[in-house]
Amino acid sequence: MGALIFSGLISTLLAIKAYKAFNYRSLPFAKHFILIMLCMALWSVNYAFEIGFLDIEFKYLFAHLQYLGIAFAPVAWFLFAAEYSGVCRQFARKYEKLLFLFPCLAILLMLTNSIHGLYFEGFYLDASGGFPLLVLKHGPFFWFFYIYSFGLIFAGIFFFFRQFVHLTAPYGTQAAIALTAACVPVIGNILHIADIGPFEFFDPTPFSFAITGLILFWGTIQHEFLNIIPVARESVIESMNDGYIVVDFSNSIVDINKAALELAGKVRKEVMGENLNGIFGEGVEIFGDSPEGSFGREISLKSGLETRFFTVSVSPLMTRDDSEGKLVMIHDITEIHRYQEALKQANKKINLMSNITRHDILNQVNVLSGYTELISEMLPPDVKGDRRISKYLRNLNKGIETIHSQIIFTKDYQELGVVSPTWQSISNIAKEAAFAFSGQGLKFSIEDNGLDVYADPLLKKAFYNLFDNARNHGDHVSEIDVSSHIVGESVVIEVKDNGIGVSPVMKELIFEKSVGRNTGLGLFLVRGILSITGLEIHETGIEGEGARFEISVPPGNWRRASSQ
Repeated sequence: MGALIFSGLISTLLAIKAYKAFNYRSLPFAKHFILIMLCMALWSVNYAFEIGFLDIEFKYLFAHLQYLGIAFAPVAWFLFAAEYSGVCRQFARKYEKLLFLFPCLAILLMLTNSIHGLYFEGFYLDASGGFPLLVLKHGPFFWFFYIYSFGLIFAGIFFFFRQFVHLTAPYGTQAAIALTAACVPVIGNILHIADIGPFEFFDPTPFSFAITGLILFWGTIQHEFLNIIPVARESVIESMNDGYIVVDFSNSIVDINKAALELAGKVRKEVMGENLNGIFGEGVEIFGDSPEGSFGREISLKSGLETRFFTVSVSPLMTRDDSEGKLVMIHDITEIHRYQEALKQANKKINLMSNITRHDILNQVNVLSGYTELISEMLPPDVKGDRRISKYLRNLNKGIETIHSQIIFTKDYQELGVVSPTWQSISNIAKEAAFAFSGQGLKFSIEDNGLDVYADPLLKKAFYNLFDNARNHGDHVSEIDVSSHIVGESVVIEVKDNGIGVSPVMKELIFEKSVGRNTGLGLFLVRGILSITGLEIHETGIEGEGARFEISVPPGNWRRASSQ
């Protein structure tokens, strides 16, 4: 009796766990699992009372109560297997209510058996084994319902067997757990119904529920039996446009979806058990010399006359803390690659046109500048000395210089973002930019703190413009300091000088285009260069004490040089 009570307790605990773990209203397999566990508990506990009582009437009463679990367990098992495995799911949902009609009819006939005798032809006590056991003589409807029940049970076993054969870990392991848990009580019940040996009068089925409960409990704790749903394999993975491949430790394929098979141009039988690096043809290696763990790379595959491009991501396939293989996902980026190539070609054409146009405009500007100089030299002295004429000539020369500076600026601005950002040493880039000011009376103090930033290759141009801005607008600037420090998860780069500083009203305006005493393009370009990788710049100095520009580098865009 203790084993039976223990079996009922385990079944009840599993039902409670399933109830707490899942939204059983939206996950049909969860409510069916709960029903199975409750049926097992009812069967076990009531059989314990049947054995425990000596009076035949009490035994017969608890035998009836057992059927509340016996009748519904096969249908609940079938529905659970269909939902959890994904096999025959639509059929199970469509005829779920109809399937429960037979258990309800069986219970009704059992309760009214004294009238018609269709379920039990009779019952008596057998004390030949030293302990009185209730013996039931089964009627015709019992055998009909028995065949019906075992048909559902074996169908559910077949569903999980199919999953066990076709799926890899962890789904295959879960299917094996369900198969083992189901087969134990089935074998016991067959031994009892077939009157084999000592099981002629003694039903081992409720006792076997203790073993089933322990198997399911172990599977739930160790292999997440109720946490990973194999139905995803059929309903999600097979419908994916991305390739899905699972390999074992030797890189042999153990699972693959339809999309990956189409990429390889093969059928499942051809690739199962084969090495992954060989299924896409020569020269295509998925793993190569990549390190263990997660990684990604790009590959290209020939499809007739067309070349297609893919990103491959590889990650360990884990169950709990143990690796059971690798998961390979293949995503088609052919269209993206084509757009990128088309964009590159368009940029090349635009840049070529811009270079030609800029060259032609500069030639015309030089011609205009030359003619202006000739006109100035050829003017009579009295005209040349006219203040208005002198003013016109100065403004004309200034306009020519402005046009020249703006055309030169377009070359720098055109190069923004053309080349991919790179990791650059703050101190090295600042020193390279400062070298251009050698011999101009500027003293540079550049801190070498071993920090790198991820920025556009024009970062040196940004530092150059900051230094040039200090020289041109700081009036008496003689010292420029460059330092950087970590603030929280970010890095702040400071460029300070000892000039006159910037007035509060101009702190943001100086970064606008065409604001300043000259072209007003230097700091506008600096902000544009920095913004490509999310760097921000602000002027935070005090007027009269020198300018101070702070460049904020966000997390992920800086590192220590030693990490290279």
